[in-house]
Amino acid sequence: MNFSLLIGIWLGILQLPEAQLPFRFEFRNDDGHPVMIIYNADEKIVCDEISTKGDSLFIRLPLYDSEFRLKMGVGELKGNWINRGRRTPATIAFSATKDITGRFPLSGKGSSAPLAEGRWETWFDAGSPDSSLAIGLFRVKDQVVHGTFLTESGDHRFLEGVIDGDSLKLSVFDGAHAWLYLARVQGESMEGLYYSGNHYKGPFRAKRNDSISLRDPSGITRVEGPFDFRLPDPDSNLVSLTDVEYRNKVRLIQIMGSWCPNCMDETVFLDSVYRLRREEGLEVIGLAFERPENFSLAAENVRRMKKRLQVSYPVLIAGVAKKGEVEKVLPAVQGFFSYPTLMVIDRKGQVVKVHTGFSGPATGEAWVRYQAEFRKMLDRILR
Repeated sequence: MNFSLLIGIWLGILQLPEAQLPFRFEFRNDDGHPVMIIYNADEKIVCDEISTKGDSLFIRLPLYDSEFRLKMGVGELKGNWINRGRRTPATIAFSATKDITGRFPLSGKGSSAPLAEGRWETWFDAGSPDSSLAIGLFRVKDQVVHGTFLTESGDHRFLEGVIDGDSLKLSVFDGAHAWLYLARVQGESMEGLYYSGNHYKGPFRAKRNDSISLRDPSGITRVEGPFDFRLPDPDSNLVSLTDVEYRNKVRLIQIMGSWCPNCMDETVFLDSVYRLRREEGLEVIGLAFERPENFSLAAENVRRMKKRLQVSYPVLIAGVAKKGEVEKVLPAVQGFFSYPTLMVIDRKGQVVKVHTGFSGPATGEAWVRYQAEFRKMLDRILR
């Protein structure tokens, strides 16, 4: 089948066990090369690793170890999304229809729920031992909802959906996250279910609360005692903080993984800061805790990530992304909570700040505020 017949807007559906997760995408011909562009609110993900064989279509996601394997028909696609980035690979049935522009169908009821700009105190898995606090941040225009949930480990990235009558429907698909939120809004509260791919479903409750806040991200993880490491880069060259090129420098140490979307958002930000300020004595080192236990596979993931994002600072292979591994590799780190975590080390070698999580571009004002506070902190330490 000729790829040119696919060019246009599509609605994709991931078939979860009890629900359908929709997202919008587009096929284009970019200077003779086929591309797929995935849309989540203000985010655009360009997938340019596309191949065809007969009526089969293969699309690899640009950053994460996942892909689509599809059969092409007239105005339709059917097949699977395969996510190998999980510890246990997941396969989810996928279908798509051409020339459908809306993410969720509308009933014609309009929007009767008072969902608008503001903050929502949200509890995921409410009432269970795993209950966790988040802050819902939403904006609405003509029933279309954009926003995110801000948590202590980072945000849920670019959510897009609708408010239809008293029903709130949101979804995001970025090649790693496949999240769906379905809730009923009543007055100043909402209640519903959220789905994470085909492996998890849980309840959530929320109420409007403009003063709700999370814990200080600088008080969650701490460093006690001397902090150092000696770890390999993807080419097996060992790197340490005691190496001569890092002496008397301000160092940002990023605990991350190439499988983690919030880490990728932080990586883009850190690289922009590094390029601007390395001449002032700033260094950045990424410590990647990867899903594969095999060094060669982990190194390939990091190389691919660095090439895709054009990362100019070194990223080392630190270990495997599993519970207790960070503390094992970095004994000075206490109470590690989540990826990403950023440590700021001054010119004297003292850890002066540890920041848990990352508030990325999807968080709006929180993202603007974070950038300003970060640059102000860096100004002070570099001086």
